[in-house]
Amino acid sequence: MGSFEKFINRLSNWGAALAAVFIGLIILLITFSVVFRAFHIALPGTFDLVETLIVVGIAFALVYGQLEDRHLRADIAIERLKGRVRSAIESFLGVLNIVYWFTLLCAAIFMITKKWGGEETTDILQVPVVPFRIVWVLALVLMFFLLVFRLIHHLSALIKGGKKE
Repeated sequence: MGSFEKFINRLSNWGAALAAVFIGLIILLITFSVVFRAFHIALPGTFDLVETLIVVGIAFALVYGQLEDRHLRADIAIERLKGRVRSAIESFLGVLNIVYWFTLLCAAIFMITKKWGGEETTDILQVPVVPFRIVWVLALVLMFFLLVFRLIHHLSALIKGGKKE
């Protein structure tokens, strides 16, 4: 594993820790909101905060799932395959994943450039949305690099006859 790949992995792990903190904050915020509503006290902007904080949680949870190889796919079928066939299928799926996530990355970058000067904010609390979009793009960039590194490993295994490094 190269130094750049180690850096991406370390950054992804920090992002996962940040996601856990944000999800914990979301849990507390929703809990306080429900408890206060029982006493007929509404916390204005709860939805705004949850809506923006969840972006960080989901973004880095997706990256961490990719980093730990804990995502949905047809493992039952792929596990039974051996050698070059398995490496070829994993490489093909890796290319499809890269195309999918790169498309999302391009769309997110386009959205940031489109909304950059407009000072887009949430409805009630007027929290700026652009920083959360930037975090989403950062997570998509990490996802893209993780997928590229994973594809390189699969292609390497394919060239070596299906043997993992």
